[in-house]
Amino acid sequence: MGCYSDVVSLFRDIFASGVVIDNCTLNIAANSLARLHRTDLVFAILGNHLKLGLVPNVIFFSTLMKGLFLQGRVHDASWLFQKLLNEKLCEINEITLLILIDGLCKAGHTGKAIKLLHLFDEKGNCKPDVYAYNAIIDSLCKDKMMDDALALLTKMREKGIPPDVVTYNSLIHGLCTLSRWEEVKEFLKRMADSRIPLDVLTYNILVCGFCKEGWINYAENIIETMIKQGVDPDVVTYNALMQGYCLLGKIDSASELLNTMIQRGCQPDVHTYSILINGYCKSGYLDKAMLLLEKIPTIGLKPTVVTYNSMLDGLFQAGRFSDAEKLFNKMVENQEYPNLVTYTIILDGFCKNDRVPQALSLLRMMEAKSPIPDIISYNTVINGLFSVGKSSSAIGLFNALPSKGLLPDMIIFRSMISGLCKEGLLEDAKGMLMKMEKNGVMPDSLAYNVLIRGLLKKNEHCDALLHLDEMLKLGFLPDDVTCEILLKSILREGPESTLLHMLLNIKDNDQKSRS
Repeated sequence: MGCYSDVVSLFRDIFASGVVIDNCTLNIAANSLARLHRTDLVFAILGNHLKLGLVPNVIFFSTLMKGLFLQGRVHDASWLFQKLLNEKLCEINEITLLILIDGLCKAGHTGKAIKLLHLFDEKGNCKPDVYAYNAIIDSLCKDKMMDDALALLTKMREKGIPPDVVTYNSLIHGLCTLSRWEEVKEFLKRMADSRIPLDVLTYNILVCGFCKEGWINYAENIIETMIKQGVDPDVVTYNALMQGYCLLGKIDSASELLNTMIQRGCQPDVHTYSILINGYCKSGYLDKAMLLLEKIPTIGLKPTVVTYNSMLDGLFQAGRFSDAEKLFNKMVENQEYPNLVTYTIILDGFCKNDRVPQALSLLRMMEAKSPIPDIISYNTVINGLFSVGKSSSAIGLFNALPSKGLLPDMIIFRSMISGLCKEGLLEDAKGMLMKMEKNGVMPDSLAYNVLIRGLLKKNEHCDALLHLDEMLKLGFLPDDVTCEILLKSILREGPESTLLHMLLNIKDNDQKSRS
């Protein structure tokens, strides 16, 4: 930002000297001010020029519009564009149109961007180009609106605009996210047929997608292919593969990959180390993780809050409270301030190690100061309270959620049903299922299974089967644990099991309703 400030200072000197300012100088000043989020000064310069009868060119107005978007002033940017059209202050070009379309998309107004695209496609003198289409296609893909993105691709082709590697990257990324792999193959074939080479971003998208699916061999093969094609894997490529190894518990492979990337001339970033630290912690290698954390500052990198959170979680899960406390203090000393995730990790660590009173105290401190607890924070403490038999406190905390501006979600309802069943509060658990529906949260298979298991364990067979019948009618099935409890209950009752007869009646009624 320093260079922009220097430019603005120089511009002020030129302006004060009375030297005539040409469009080139004006545009440079406008760009610097826009980057500094000072569009108010750009408007002041514009006003001064208009008073002198001078009208800036399209580059100036495009720069001003971009600056407004950078400040989140979407309405003002749209107003400026409309004013340029209505008063013909300058000739709109493809860049001006792109700035508006891209700005609208990034601000979450993709629908408005599409309308604008269609308007200029049909009537405008300035026609949208591949960059304008790419901005909208990318936005649609990120919003998982793949069918709309594919429809726009078809329209783009009909207009005679060939897609480029950026278009394909957006589409392939969107399809990978939704696991639409056959279509991914089709687009890769189209790229090959159109002689559009895959770039490092394309390969990274594929590596990341394969790793998330657990297809580590495919990911490794893709990296071999990219190297053969002369495309060097970058830190993003290696990070994605490392994450894939860690997800599969292949921590040795992840560790070896760190050495491989360094040997190949690719320098790890702090995210690389964070991934490996998290992998070590999940695999129980806490000392290795701690050594790696201590190494980070020695190679010129600074651990982030994500790095510390992974290490803290590992230490708390292992019950190493003293080490966790030291690390937390070190984190604050290094000015890497804890976030909501950090505090939720601490809450979870307290609760899982029979330190529920400390968790409750921390929650109250968060309520009074910051960060403000979210639904996950409360769910963590509610589970902890149930684990030590404090059901009334858990219920009280749950009932207080609306007063804190939070609405219970599916996860917290499941926790309540499970906790109430374990405490033998079956009527309350059944009431919780009804409360879910009243709150617009439809019970899912897991919620029903948790309740049915609780009822069966307390030999409340009639109620259990009533909810089982209701569950089946909704299209849900009992899971393996529920089936096992059902089977054990039937075997315990013997050949004349009333539970078995009830189950057979449910089956008969189900068959009649289907016929």
